[in-house]
Amino acid sequence: MQSWFAPCLVLALAAACRSTRLPDTIWPPADFELVVAEQRDGPEGRQVVRRFRVRSDGLAVYGTASESLVDSSSGARLPVFTNLSVYRLVPECTRALARRVDRLGVLELDRVQGERGAVDPGTVVLSWRAFGRSSRLEARGRVHGAMAEILAVVAAHLPEGEQFAAPGVAGRGVASVLSGVPRPSADAAGALAAQAELLRAGPGDPALALDAFALACRLGRRAEAIGMLQRWTALTADERQQAEAFPDGEARLQPAILERLLPPD
Repeated sequence: MQSWFAPCLVLALAAACRSTRLPDTIWPPADFELVVAEQRDGPEGRQVVRRFRVRSDGLAVYGTASESLVDSSSGARLPVFTNLSVYRLVPECTRALARRVDRLGVLELDRVQGERGAVDPGTVVLSWRAFGRSSRLEARGRVHGAMAEILAVVAAHLPEGEQFAAPGVAGRGVASVLSGVPRPSADAAGALAAQAELLRAGPGDPALALDAFALACRLGRRAEAIGMLQRWTALTADERQQAEAFPDGEARLQPAILERLLPPD
């Protein structure tokens, strides 16, 4: 096992998944990304409370958040993932995860999953990207069929004891495929150090830069927050320019919004 150590936080970039070797395939493509986030409705609106993300290189980031940064002008919210677990799936495991979710029909499922009209305050949102195609599914209440199977596959790749609030998944007998993965560590400063180290190792990840920005703001580290904002702005320039040329009506995060979230000097 290969491990990194940040202050008060073990960052395990490990061969973390027990898996048999698979023959070479086109999976996962370079643009592969799977993100699952749990959102909870509360007095101040909807907030992301946990999130799991896997990239094509096997980097997996699982975090939980008990608070968000909120821009009062736009209503934009950034979860602050103070509890973090970071690990790397071996290539065979990443490949198997991507292939299985694809074969379960993630691109063909209806956008809304679960129970229509469910009063459950939690929503699980799954975002998928591969081979230039993407899908975004939202599930509330008990899930069934392929969606339950997909979330069970995801659950098998979470740190021990962690799960998404999606009734209908646990009963499928989820068995972890991981080995030696640390539980999330409740340490905001350590989480920020871990994310900064990941960005130094592979700086082209806007999601990591945005998470690090939120943590730096939460810790009152203005200089570090500005650095992460500049990095995120550069990494998302093309995407934001394209979105402006082809608007789809969806509110998008902009640098001006993040600037308003910066801590004071």
